[in-house]
Amino acid sequence: MAAPQRRYRSTLPTQPALPPWEQAPRKPRVGKVRRKERGRRGRLAVLVLVPVLLMLGSVYLHTVSGGLESREAALQEELDGARASGERLEVEVAKLSAAERVRSLAREKLGMRDAGSADLQVLGDGKREDGTYDEGEQRGGEPRAR
Repeated sequence: MAAPQRRYRSTLPTQPALPPWEQAPRKPRVGKVRRKERGRRGRLAVLVLVPVLLMLGSVYLHTVSGGLESREAALQEELDGARASGERLEVEVAKLSAAERVRSLAREKLGMRDAGSADLQVLGDGKREDGTYDEGEQRGGEPRAR
């Protein structure tokens, strides 16, 4: 015949039936045990939270860099357009400031003509256009009074 199994009775109907060695109230942990638990929780938090925060930071930086890359591409297109229009304007300036064009416009609109040999006047005797005489190159002048 088999031995009857033990059944433990709870003191109140709301409490679970536990063996006597588990029914004793737990003593609050103090000292080293409590510090060990706290250390374990801290390590667990570091092992879980730090990688999660790094991952979220990586996702954020990837999103920001994507936005900056699109902005950079738009600015590059704008810069290329500005360079192209600058080149077109330089070509137009070269066309408009050509010597033949300027001379023909001066003849037509202003009534000017090319200077001939009869129109040129040679100044002699070292006289300049302003009526002064050419005394050679002048350097410096009187020293300043201190």
